[in-house]
Amino acid sequence: MKGECYLIITGGTGGHIFPSIAIAQELRNRGMKYKIVAIGPKIKTKAFDEYNTKVYSRYDKLSLIIYTLRLFNKVLSESKIIATGSYASFPALFWAWLLRKPYYLIEENVIPGRVVRMFSKSAKFVFLPFEEAKNYFKKKDNLLVTGVPVRSFNKVSKREAREILKIPQGAKVVLVIGGSQGSRKINRLVVKVAEKLDNYEFILIAGKDHDKLWSEVFIPRNMKVFEFFEDMSVPYMASDIAISRAGGSAIAELLYFKIPAIYIPYPKAKDNHQYYNAKAVADRKFGIMIKEDDLDVNVLKEAIIEVMNNREFYKKNLLKYDNSSASQRIVDYIQEAFEKVQ
Repeated sequence: MKGECYLIITGGTGGHIFPSIAIAQELRNRGMKYKIVAIGPKIKTKAFDEYNTKVYSRYDKLSLIIYTLRLFNKVLSESKIIATGSYASFPALFWAWLLRKPYYLIEENVIPGRVVRMFSKSAKFVFLPFEEAKNYFKKKDNLLVTGVPVRSFNKVSKREAREILKIPQGAKVVLVIGGSQGSRKINRLVVKVAEKLDNYEFILIAGKDHDKLWSEVFIPRNMKVFEFFEDMSVPYMASDIAISRAGGSAIAELLYFKIPAIYIPYPKAKDNHQYYNAKAVADRKFGIMIKEDDLDVNVLKEAIIEVMNNREFYKKNLLKYDNSSASQRIVDYIQEAFEKVQ
């Protein structure tokens, strides 16, 4: 078994990259061979540095054709294909389907992506974040609710995290995550809210909006702004509550750290999938959802106060949900299924 190699196919966004890394970590922990193949424009992340990874950062038609042909040999020679969805998974899944190779799908969202839906019928297993996701598949007997796999994080205490960020130990701390691209609207609203809630501390991960934000807006003294934070265990552990977009991977990490959150779905997400992700979490009382169209300074301010004042209620509900072993469960299922056909 340990001589077999797993081919992990992923797209170029954090929502696909981090679950693929979580699976690679679990395989590596078990002494198993793996290779991550990632495709997407301008993929640049230190997250891949310590993993066996091949990155295809170009996405013009010719490059995609060459990438598809190269994957033929990889799929032909490898025993197991694990795909995290996105258009990047299509070539490998196509070859796996054509060659009748076993493959497994990881879906991060309540509404599955087109590629996952397309290949789900012939998949050995499709791993899902919540029970609601089953409603979007015709074939049900290969669906398993495991939660979204979460990458390993450095162990740091709340006290240590706040010392690193120079935040007072007794402060009420709000973490704001706008996604890898950042959110111009959310970033600027949060700055205005921070001015009003001067008894709170804010950690803003601004993404690519970082430089414009600094040049266009006065940053209040109770806010710390970062473009990205490579070791997210620090801001997660330092925070009491969070404000976040509702991508599958972002939600999974907030659930992993048991952080009550205000979810603001990205309204232009395909199939409006972030809305349904946020609804699944809000329905379980892990936090609340606010549509971006309903958002203004006062609405966000009152939401922050409400979630902060009731964070113990939300945390109690969060403690009932365990996605900390999603990677282990997924690899267990894959191993068990593979051993049955040997």
